[in-house]
Amino acid sequence: MSKEILDQFRADMEEVAQFATTFALSMNKRPSDGGWSASQCLAHLADAEISLSLRMRMMLTSDNYNFMSWDEDAFAVIKEDREPKTSVDTFNSLRKGNLEILDSLDSSKLVRTGVRQNGEKVTIIDYVAMMSRHVRAHLEQAVKAAQG
Repeated sequence: MSKEILDQFRADMEEVAQFATTFALSMNKRPSDGGWSASQCLAHLADAEISLSLRMRMMLTSDNYNFMSWDEDAFAVIKEDREPKTSVDTFNSLRKGNLEILDSLDSSKLVRTGVRQNGEKVTIIDYVAMMSRHVRAHLEQAVKAAQG
């Protein structure tokens, strides 16, 4: 199971890069529902990878680390037209670093836990799977935004 999760986690980098290439000319189109632009979705993925990086390391070095929350909508408007290439590069760089660590862990480390804001305990490997699904959900959101 861990291998499949890590394979998808690794594949996310190519999916993000492919999206950015495919929709390069429509990154700042705003969806009619007022949601995030594709550029904001990519920036969010980079921001979320920062969060994942810290949380994973904290889960590895402390018992039952309590996740800190952050306001994704507030982050999205810090700079609404962040450079998509920078977001993709940031995401990929952080993801590679996370994979380097994950690939070195044995199964006893992958089941270390953290505590989400809602009080739910989550293992590292389950959190990684959740964050991979998160990438795909925001890429779907970004496609809709880029297509108008």
